[in-house]
Amino acid sequence: MKLESSPYKVVEALKSDKKDIMRFYKSQQYSARFIGKDHCYIVKLNNKIVASVILSAGQVCGDYWLLHGLVIDKVMRGKKIASVILQAIINSEHLGDKFKKIICFADVALQGLYKKNLFVTYNSTAEIKTLPQELKQRFKRYQSKQPNLHCYLYSKDTGFSSHK
Repeated sequence: MKLESSPYKVVEALKSDKKDIMRFYKSQQYSARFIGKDHCYIVKLNNKIVASVILSAGQVCGDYWLLHGLVIDKVMRGKKIASVILQAIINSEHLGDKFKKIICFADVALQGLYKKNLFVTYNSTAEIKTLPQELKQRFKRYQSKQPNLHCYLYSKDTGFSSHK
């Protein structure tokens, strides 16, 4: 998906942004935390965070990164900021080599957003079995509390854009 130019600029958060990021999540009634080898990307408007996402390798740095905490300020929703963030991560020259496989757990209602941004549904039992143990356990734990939760995968290596 190629987005027309956007007024929103995605930047990698600095350590000094961490408190503001956690305040942003709290203000949006979203429970987010850093889980290991994290990279956080934010969008600011008038020096205020209006969107954030975290990519985590977890405790074992492998090929898979977990995309979580993709939150847009309630008053800014509907402006395609989530797509701008996803595309910035996928299309960035220096990030693209690092984030070859990105896994995301999201409600099925967000399937359109992820599919438009080159993620595929990666939800079958066989597909889930291929995930690293840490992600597999996390998905099963989350899904037990949220039955509409689906797993989505972006893979740079295979160009999954037309799969499923």
